[in-house]
Amino acid sequence: MISYVNLSYRLFEDIVKLIKPYFLDIRDDLHRANLNYTLEEWLATAVFTTAWTFFLETIGLSFIFGLLAPPVIAIVLGLTLSLALSGLIFFLFYSYPATKAKTRESKIKKMLPFSVSYLSTISSAKVPPIVLFKTLAQFEEYGELAKEAGNIARDVEVFGMTFSEAVKKQSKRTPSTEFRELLWGINTVISSGGDLTIYLKNKGDELMNDYRRRIRKYSQDLSLFVEIYLTLIITGSIFFIVLSSIISAISGGLGTIFVQSFVVFILLPLLSIGFILIIKSISPLE
Repeated sequence: MISYVNLSYRLFEDIVKLIKPYFLDIRDDLHRANLNYTLEEWLATAVFTTAWTFFLETIGLSFIFGLLAPPVIAIVLGLTLSLALSGLIFFLFYSYPATKAKTRESKIKKMLPFSVSYLSTISSAKVPPIVLFKTLAQFEEYGELAKEAGNIARDVEVFGMTFSEAVKKQSKRTPSTEFRELLWGINTVISSGGDLTIYLKNKGDELMNDYRRRIRKYSQDLSLFVEIYLTLIITGSIFFIVLSSIISAISGGLGTIFVQSFVVFILLPLLSIGFILIIKSISPLE
């Protein structure tokens, strides 16, 4: 059975060839995001998805607007809104690889200090360099970093590349600057006949020191966020409820209970969720 991606490419191959030069930046993002699609396949899927959603949206929205407005106006409104929604869908296809690549970069950066220390320990046994990455790829705890190591091991063992070729290839595809520098350093040390164990130990110490610095900075930022939350959100909400109750008792306002309920049951939880998401986004531990 033909897949959705292959069907998309067969239907829109000619269109993809025309628009491909305008979206070459997506190719690198697809590699960094570890998405196993060619640029042509991704663009074809985006165009096909945008096309059939535009068709269905136009019919559905025109029917809905037709219940409320004359047919011509309903069709115009349906086409306009469908065009906007389909444009949004295509934009999501365009931006998703870059977004996922940044997410992978963040995950790799968080696990890199621990993985390099682990590689240093294995390297001290004087095993071949490819063994380091084969072993690292077996640990799912390292997440995206294990996938990066697995790609190197696959290129060497399955595709017959030399270790140096595989490392150079992966250094161009990885979204992490730190991991790219590590790969180039490993390749340089091996090519020049240096001591890989010493290099990995020094690199591990450097990355761990940077990790400790980020932990300290996160601790300081967390203290600041807690103070802001307690001062503005909690204390501010209590002050508002007390003040509004006093004003309501004096002026006889009837909408005070509604406003207070909105603040306590809707606004306060939303602000709390917002603070939680911000804290999680800047955490070096997540």
